[in-house]
Amino acid sequence: MHESDKKLKYFGYLMLVVTYKTPVSITNSLICGSMMYEMRLYSLFGLLAASLAVVSAAPRSLDVNEREWIIYPSADSTAHLALLQSAVTKPVLDNPDEQITFYLFTRNNRNTPQQIWVSNLNDAFFDPTKPTKFLVHGFGCNGFSAWVVDYKNKLLDLEDCNVIIVDWSGPAEGPQYNQARAYVQPTGGYVGKMYTYLDDLGHSLTNSHCIGFSLGAHVCGFSGKYVGGVLGRVTGLDPALPLFDYDSPESRLAVTDANYVDVIHTSAGWLSFEEPLGHADFYPNGGISVQPGCGTDATGACSQARAIELFAESITSDSFIAFKCDDGNNFQNGRCYDNEKAVMGYLSRSSTRGSFFFITADSSPFALG
Repeated sequence: MHESDKKLKYFGYLMLVVTYKTPVSITNSLICGSMMYEMRLYSLFGLLAASLAVVSAAPRSLDVNEREWIIYPSADSTAHLALLQSAVTKPVLDNPDEQITFYLFTRNNRNTPQQIWVSNLNDAFFDPTKPTKFLVHGFGCNGFSAWVVDYKNKLLDLEDCNVIIVDWSGPAEGPQYNQARAYVQPTGGYVGKMYTYLDDLGHSLTNSHCIGFSLGAHVCGFSGKYVGGVLGRVTGLDPALPLFDYDSPESRLAVTDANYVDVIHTSAGWLSFEEPLGHADFYPNGGISVQPGCGTDATGACSQARAIELFAESITSDSFIAFKCDDGNNFQNGRCYDNEKAVMGYLSRSSTRGSFFFITADSSPFALG
């Protein structure tokens, strides 16, 4: 076992047995604020500080999937223990209509969700002639997490479209990351069934765009696989790495899942993939696992959530200009600024191909033009 893993394992045992005292509730209003999840902080500040120092010091160059476990944050920064050597089962959704909920929003009901089902639109305002955006949250969040609602509002402001929020909070809640990860494929398959139902109603598969964060990115991938990769577009926001295998594209988000797959990497090599997964892969600040403005970012939560912030800004901005480059070192050494340019984010062109790098500010607005 790697020496850092021994320290991390010891840290995990300490955190599991520590006695809770003086809980303090903190929430992240940007990401999962609407859920009001609580993270319990302990008065044993010395132990906590030392433990975080151990995590922070762990070399992130070590393949995450070679570790016995890591602390994996949900988007609201709540820390969860992920046992990476545990077998990943493939559960069946016993009652998918209850475990996965679809909420439709349009300009006719932008603040009032209409629940729809596979095979039943429930007299909702869905218009098959308009583009449809599917929003898929990640681990430990729900369909009304702050970022999802923010995206819904921005998209409806920008264009007259259908926005469908996919709430798979039951399967995604954990507390074990491993169990949530196991539900990714069946959840994606059920979203795919919704695509085929809407297609039967006259809505073209090529007119759908699935946007997913972390585990939700892979849900989007499996939804595209379900319909044979003819979906219009999949956007992966820092797709989760733990318990996914780059060498098995059939088990993760992949370039074949849609006509255009674009990916934003902001915790590359730690919580997310460093390798390119789509037609176009974007690496803000090199895709490094500590993004500017994130401090030490011991669990990687801030860096991973940065993908959400960048894409949100991109919905109304074409100022994220990225440069095609072989790798982050060449970009950092200034060898790529004469190369092909591309816009990152919502306004990215579907003809974009390759890996692209760019720098951002350390706080909003992030785009530097």
